[in-house]
Amino acid sequence: MRGVKKDNYLIRDSFKKMTFREKVDYIITYYKFPIITAIIAAAVLISTVVNRLNRKEPVLYTAFANVVIGETLHEQLTDEYLRYAGKTAKQGITVYEGLYISDDPATVDHQIAYASKLKLLGAVNTRQLDVVLMNKEAYDLFSSSGFLCNLDELLKKDQQLYHEISDLIQLNSVILDDNAVEYSLGEADEYISETEDIKNGLDVSSAALLKDAGFPDTIYLGIIENSIHKEEAVNYIRYLFQFE
Repeated sequence: MRGVKKDNYLIRDSFKKMTFREKVDYIITYYKFPIITAIIAAAVLISTVVNRLNRKEPVLYTAFANVVIGETLHEQLTDEYLRYAGKTAKQGITVYEGLYISDDPATVDHQIAYASKLKLLGAVNTRQLDVVLMNKEAYDLFSSSGFLCNLDELLKKDQQLYHEISDLIQLNSVILDDNAVEYSLGEADEYISETEDIKNGLDVSSAALLKDAGFPDTIYLGIIENSIHKEEAVNYIRYLFQFE
């Protein structure tokens, strides 16, 4: 123990006698890795704190499936809605864009469709998806999968809004049960399914904010069944049609 103390004393004494440059060289030579580790740890901590301070609370999660929007419309469907709804600077809308989904085996974009499907399933399962704007193909897939809520029932809670847009609510099929797995494995001769028709989509092509956007096809809106922001989603519909 005395030897260790003596060695430490000699090191400190030698360090005091070094020039500034020699001290820097000594520190870099013998303490380089601890210093680098400390710098990285500090950078990670600062980055985490900054991200938390700047992170916005999502008031709505929206997705555009098989639909492409421009910058102007994106601004109208996000920041301008937040102003319309009187949200604070700490609140925001999370948007999933560039999603393409299809059950057509002939489609050339297999990887994009697969990745989009995984992203959407993950968002639905974690309850981080509320509103979907989509074309007819995507609407049929969302509906058959049972992801969409009954809009006829939901919108009736806002009688004024329901009166204005009830004729735009769409009926679509929901698969309650089927033998898709057995059929795909060749264990069944034909595909059989039990379905139910539900009013789970809204034709928003004529909505004030969308009618002049130049979409080539009819645009549908759906609200996810397990959404935790359904009241906000209804207000979003009111905003799209510019109803006061």
